[in-house]
Amino acid sequence: MIFFCSILLAGCHEESVTIEQVDYESERPVGITFSTNMDIEKLRVFVGEESQTSVIGVIVGDKGKHHFAPVVPFTEGLTYTFRKNNTEVMASFTIPKRENTGGAELIAIHPKVDTVPENLLKMYFEFAQPMQEVQNALDFISVVNETDGIEIKPFLRLESELWNKERTVLTLWLDPGRIKTDLIPNKEKGLPLTAGKRYTMAIDSSWKSIQGTPLLKKYTKKFYVGPRDDTMPKTKEWQLCMQIEDSVKILLMDFGEPMDAFLAKETIRVYNTGDRQIQGKFNLLENESVLRFVPDEEWSTPKIEVRIESRLEDLAGNNLNRLFDTEVKKDPNQRTPKAVFRIPFEVR
Repeated sequence: MIFFCSILLAGCHEESVTIEQVDYESERPVGITFSTNMDIEKLRVFVGEESQTSVIGVIVGDKGKHHFAPVVPFTEGLTYTFRKNNTEVMASFTIPKRENTGGAELIAIHPKVDTVPENLLKMYFEFAQPMQEVQNALDFISVVNETDGIEIKPFLRLESELWNKERTVLTLWLDPGRIKTDLIPNKEKGLPLTAGKRYTMAIDSSWKSIQGTPLLKKYTKKFYVGPRDDTMPKTKEWQLCMQIEDSVKILLMDFGEPMDAFLAKETIRVYNTGDRQIQGKFNLLENESVLRFVPDEEWSTPKIEVRIESRLEDLAGNNLNRLFDTEVKKDPNQRTPKAVFRIPFEVR
């Protein structure tokens, strides 16, 4: 009987890893959810079953269920393995290839809100695949003032377009010379957008990816133009709170207004009391008015500090130090510029 119980207990505690699912964000494989009774400190992820190429990333979770997030998203079609002590394969998984849809895809147009300020400064176009170099991207984008029934050209046409290095994100500026008051373009043509009017922007489906495949469809974005925004973002008015998700404390920062979608993730960092940056992942919620921060590890200190570079902008290009229009309209009450703004916060 004693011998039988010993065998039974040994079987109950046999170490194992079970793959639950591949996790996606914007259709990219950004993580794997798995369950295990093992000490996760013994586990690492490798490419294939025999290679010595490990995957850099972080495991978070609790009570046997965990999530591994690689620094670089997984590659479709590749097989990965969980290994104990870098050698023994405990489980494997393959990232499925997405079906070839036969076309490129526009993932998002930022800002995502359907009401923008009259002095909106920039728009971002985010694609799932790298896009071809063309004579000018504006040849594929049209904007119609639906209120007056006329086509307009609000964007600044540049010889060197503003793409990220992967050619998946295009930045278009609404003509700053028309947005800044007292400049000649503003006096001659007025603002690119007019408060109280509705617009429809269309992206032509003939625009092609680097592979030569056109967009899946014609994309449109309808939006309404509200009043001009001539106020700077105020970090003192931001609302910070903790939210528990899957036993992990998540930091939420509510700006009280939509912010520049890409600058928000570039300019905000979280530090502990030892002045060490806390690593983690940022993503925007609530039409880019709330920033969500998921730490790679459990919070190691009850007191943290959120640091924000002053170049963070709202949708009108107003940053934490000045209004976008202050180069023309001098503000006598403008405060001494800061490079970084700090918000202390207590983790509870």
